[in-house]
Amino acid sequence: MSTAFSQDLKSEKELRRQAAKVDTVYTVQERANIEAWFYERVNEMHLSDEEREEYDTIVYSYIFQMSRLNDKDKDYTIDEIHVKFDDIVDTMNAELKSVLTTEQYINHLENFNEIVRSIYHKYGWED
Repeated sequence: MSTAFSQDLKSEKELRRQAAKVDTVYTVQERANIEAWFYERVNEMHLSDEEREEYDTIVYSYIFQMSRLNDKDKDYTIDEIHVKFDDIVDTMNAELKSVLTTEQYINHLENFNEIVRSIYHKYGWED
């Protein structure tokens, strides 16, 4: 009984979260393509298993923050989303700079800036 109850609560929580979500920036297919491209680009950085785990943990925690910026419950304007998005990217990059070699960090910036440019394009923001 408690398992069914917790599943119901989780389902309700998930439903509330989805209801609060605004249209995402990318379609499911676009997101899948970007994720596959980014995964391959990160593979080219030749990180050890431990480095890759740390890199992924950092990057995906910030990506999660970015993905929540347009939630209805945040009630941010497009300009506020832009500023907060840039702040998150800057914070992520600063954290990564401390754990990557110079070459790896440059590679990360090149890769992630492609995603940033894509988001800027989707929102109609200027570089």
